[in-house]
Amino acid sequence: MPKEGEEEKVFLSSLDEEVREYSEENDLTFYDESSLLAKSAPTHHQVEVRASIKEEEEKEEEDDVAEQRWVNVSAYAPLDPNAVYGMCFSGDPSVTASGSQAREGIVATNFLDFGTKIRIPSLFGDEVLVVEDRMSSRFTNTVDVLVSSKEEAINFGTKHTYIEILTN
Repeated sequence: MPKEGEEEKVFLSSLDEEVREYSEENDLTFYDESSLLAKSAPTHHQVEVRASIKEEEEKEEEDDVAEQRWVNVSAYAPLDPNAVYGMCFSGDPSVTASGSQAREGIVATNFLDFGTKIRIPSLFGDEVLVVEDRMSSRFTNTVDVLVSSKEEAINFGTKHTYIEILTN
């Protein structure tokens, strides 16, 4: 144990950006490529540092989810040459209801504002999708995912799963 006022070396097997940020927030400085130098006398152990970083990461992941909601998820393909007016799109198929260009990564729904970011973990993992289109008003609890082909949309079918509505 170091004497009062002495600096303690905390050795870590590898440093990445998260460890660098952690070191700045907790009054640590870099000693060399594989260690940190504590500016104060308290003992810091590698396990405690790594556990603390992991807890912060988990908290950040939880913090960006404002709400979870169970919905029906389907797919639509307005850009497919075989898309049917009124079923796959209305108006210009290349432009969404928000005025943006239709592209993958967009979802249509009626219960969220344009620009809202969501995830559908069971279907798309950590991919973030953005609400930029609307559906027929009869769909009140549905998210429609834009896909590239009508065949892909038909094969997608309808699934009942939860979405994560993210803080923007």
